[in-house]
Amino acid sequence: MKHILPVLAILAFSLFCLPPEAQAQNAPNIKESINTFMHYFNETVVQSLQVQEILKEEGLSDADTLFFFDLTNRLDKTLGFVMNLRDLYFLYGKTTYCFTKDERKYILDRIDNISGALKTIAENTYFIDTSDVQEAPNKRRAENMTRFKDRVDRLRAFIETSLHIFR
Repeated sequence: MKHILPVLAILAFSLFCLPPEAQAQNAPNIKESINTFMHYFNETVVQSLQVQEILKEEGLSDADTLFFFDLTNRLDKTLGFVMNLRDLYFLYGKTTYCFTKDERKYILDRIDNISGALKTIAENTYFIDTSDVQEAPNKRRAENMTRFKDRVDRLRAFIETSLHIFR
């Protein structure tokens, strides 16, 4: 009995001392979130520069030109949204006062709106028909479209896991 009592006391102490977000242990903190947003920003800038190089090539078809201009616009829009997210997380982490429920609700609504806008940008149809992008001459289109969509999907999934910060 003497050996069981300390074990039970340690177990009870550890259960009562766990923070309410213990189930979100794998969820990122503010610093990790900001780093993820900057990583997304860097990847997007690299892809945007690669697309700009493709647009400078001679002999690019009209369909390719339209597609890559559309993709460039999408990349630019997502850059604005990711910087807005970074600013929201950064400011939330740097404030020294407690946010009211209304302020938290505003931030969560804003993040939700940005996530919805990112989804809309990624899922909108392109100016040209993209059903044949897997064919040999359109491999660059398929590769760039897939990279963009995967990156946006990863970002949206990350946003969902990081929302615990504001609750």
